[in-house]
Amino acid sequence: MDAARRFGLILPFVACVVAAGCSGGATGRSTPPVATESRVVNAEAAVRSTGPVQLRRYAIDRDKVFVAGISSGGFFGVQMHVAHSATFKGAAIYAGGVYYCALGNIVTALTACGGEGLYAPTLAASEAYLDLQSHSGTIDPESNLRGQPVYLWSGKNDTVVSPHEMDDLNAEYGHYGANIVRYDNAFPAQHGWESPAGELGCGTLGSPFMIRCDSGGGAYDSEAVWMKAFFGQGDRHGRGDRGDRDDRSSGGKLINFDQTAFGASASNSMDTNGYVFVPNGCNGEGDRGGCGLVVAFHGCLQTQADIGTKFITESGINEWAARYHVVVLYPYAVKSATAPLNPNGCWDWWGYDDPNYALKSGTQVSIVYKMVQRLMGH
Repeated sequence: MDAARRFGLILPFVACVVAAGCSGGATGRSTPPVATESRVVNAEAAVRSTGPVQLRRYAIDRDKVFVAGISSGGFFGVQMHVAHSATFKGAAIYAGGVYYCALGNIVTALTACGGEGLYAPTLAASEAYLDLQSHSGTIDPESNLRGQPVYLWSGKNDTVVSPHEMDDLNAEYGHYGANIVRYDNAFPAQHGWESPAGELGCGTLGSPFMIRCDSGGGAYDSEAVWMKAFFGQGDRHGRGDRGDRDDRSSGGKLINFDQTAFGASASNSMDTNGYVFVPNGCNGEGDRGGCGLVVAFHGCLQTQADIGTKFITESGINEWAARYHVVVLYPYAVKSATAPLNPNGCWDWWGYDDPNYALKSGTQVSIVYKMVQRLMGH
């Protein structure tokens, strides 16, 4: 596979899109406990048994709303976080990059923002754009980022999104005063979302881009690190949390919901349906409540057409979400062979659908934000 296709963009003559997933970690640290599946509902079973329903409201604590994402979903997750930093209180980013990294240009996205040997820093331009948009009010004030927790993951052997790009993202979040709870970048990992449930080896590149890395003789659990940091009382190394409620055995329900109610369609390269995981105990309605919320973005080639719901079943998020009472929203993009050209189902982080893609007014950003507002009771 050539570098262009591996990075996952679309050139005028070649359709190339990023494969999704990522990993990373620091050896020598204690291994976080692995969440057991318990009675967490299997996503594939939910797909077979139910059709899309209307997304409903839940009792969400507005101080516990976060984003997560891998690859194109990592870049898009940064966009969502920065654009709506008054709503999102932090982020977990796997193999993504700086805000507005592509600068609205597909060639810049391909040659500067990642790919094997295809990296050039756009950090200064990113921060200048972020400052301008913050001042203009097209995104929330950058001051919101100060003190917000951020988890970062980059595999040492990632040949799709350069580790240097994640180094830049680390620097950018630091520049705006975010609290980097951990930057996992020491595992010999390829491009993929790291989880104890990942079906591929840590150094394997390929579909479904869900990898499993070992640490200290056992499976590493990157989700434990950031879920604890965002919602629990554990320390920065994934240890402890003994005083928290252990709700892992209580499970929850995965719901197939209608995305078209929020404007999703083939015209903006979004699928007709997505999923939301609702833990037991998070079913009450209200503008404010005790449950958290994570919005998790898949990467390119991780659409339902590509891998079904493996991003959900192998991400390892729901098991910790059940423990900490966290609703998890899984929006889905879709492939498109016509305008907007998006043959591998990436999220829009270079402007294939909308030149304002990184702003609050961006088409996909707006659609997902409407879903978030519905979940939060608006």
